[in-house]
Amino acid sequence: MKSGLFFKFLYLGMSLSLISCQTTVTMDVVRDGVQLPYIKNTANECYYLDEFMPIPDNLVSGRSGKLRLRYYTYKSALYKDYKNKHIILSFYSTDEQCWSLFEEYYVTD
Repeated sequence: MKSGLFFKFLYLGMSLSLISCQTTVTMDVVRDGVQLPYIKNTANECYYLDEFMPIPDNLVSGRSGKLRLRYYTYKSALYKDYKNKHIILSFYSTDEQCWSLFEEYYVTD
């Protein structure tokens, strides 16, 4: 009797594992874009980026002569009239405090 009960539990366990394997579904996760502040690309604009920019997917810093440069990359961002786009914002500064927008890049597939 004990062995018959063991096989019933074994069969039940195998049946449940097969059912769970068959009902497993993978779903694509829809990622909402991060909201970026509206930034003007005009002379004499001063932005303190470290105080209000969302954390980027990638940040590259560098120099070109006396200018310091920063490139913020967002794989999915809501910016101006663009929704859920891959956006790169480049900034320049002479003192590493006040930053001005240099260029905006919208990456397409």
